[in-house]
Amino acid sequence: MTRSTTPADFAALLTRLDAIRPLVLSEASDSERLRRPTPAVQDALRATGILKLTVPAELGGLDASPLQVLEVMEKLSHADASLGWLVRVLTSETATAAAHLGDEAVAELFADGADPLVAGQSASFTGRAVRVAGGYRVDGVWQFAPGTSMATHLNLAATVEGTGERVVCLVPRSAVRISDNWNMLGLRATASLDYRAEDVRVEDAYVYGIGPDHVRRGRPANRLSPAHCAGLHQAAWSQGVGRRMLDELRELTLRKDPAQESPVTSDEFFGEFARHFSHVRGTMALLRETWRENELTLSTGTRLSDEQETMSRLACSLSGRTAVEISQLVHRFAGAQVMRDGVLQRFFRDSHAGSQHRGSSHIVTQKCGRMLSGTLPAGAHWGFFDLVVPGHSAAGA
Repeated sequence: MTRSTTPADFAALLTRLDAIRPLVLSEASDSERLRRPTPAVQDALRATGILKLTVPAELGGLDASPLQVLEVMEKLSHADASLGWLVRVLTSETATAAAHLGDEAVAELFADGADPLVAGQSASFTGRAVRVAGGYRVDGVWQFAPGTSMATHLNLAATVEGTGERVVCLVPRSAVRISDNWNMLGLRATASLDYRAEDVRVEDAYVYGIGPDHVRRGRPANRLSPAHCAGLHQAAWSQGVGRRMLDELRELTLRKDPAQESPVTSDEFFGEFARHFSHVRGTMALLRETWRENELTLSTGTRLSDEQETMSRLACSLSGRTAVEISQLVHRFAGAQVMRDGVLQRFFRDSHAGSQHRGSSHIVTQKCGRMLSGTLPAGAHWGFFDLVVPGHSAAGA
């Protein structure tokens, strides 16, 4: 079962992603109609190995570094925003379970080269767990779980009754009731369904605590908190989506005759295009610089400093904001092209749907400003997603 990941493994993954891009592009509208990737796209994704992107190498995964995650997820999201969103969640949730579960559960899940896929909410503790002999009984409802249609297992994040302890319980998909209720404006092809557990028994072997202190395997540089993992993937997604919308605008401009005085051939448009182009390049540079420093720190077994935590969250938030601003540029200048069913409209809708994630909202930027300004009292630090300020439960929560 033990193996090591080489740079050639990562390069091969990028090559395979390039190879399936035509299929992803051609199937995008059908995936949106089905509200999940088409069978052909699902098979192609599995064949590339991207779904094992951050699974520890000893379990057959690529154990990709944060900078590699940034590159891969940006590439896939540029091809299809919904697919990028679905894969970013499936890869991170699968890797979280693989890194945190005990040896007994891991041996069962990955026996004989099996490739389990985990969906669900490992950071939304809306469930209730009651301690019983040898495990827990879990009830609860969880919302917005991308990739449920492809997953073999689901996470049940719950608070233990009587102790307040937070645990994550991994169960087969058949153990829960899934609501086929995904009818949203954007990210339609992600199958981000709700699910319910009703008195589900979970053995201790499939229960784990979450966070860097509970990680059992994988290289040190990949031992991220759920918030950091979500932020990294979200930022990469935003970069790919923003860049694709700019590319589509460029193609639209090239098809227009300047003599027609189209909005996308005006001086005003070119000025705005340049400004937004620089924002995409700037946020990517910030992300690379931030995560290069983070990788170096984490590789030594040291925790990120408060400033590094803040910059990680700020870079994610700014990437999300950049994508939304580019979508507004699309709406302003693309005219009927964004009103008609097609690539621009799909990316326009997906960019706004993705911006609703709490890890990249404008409130995050405000909290980062409070930290960087030095105006908070001593001891202020980042919690799961919010600032923890002495004397307050969370700053601006």
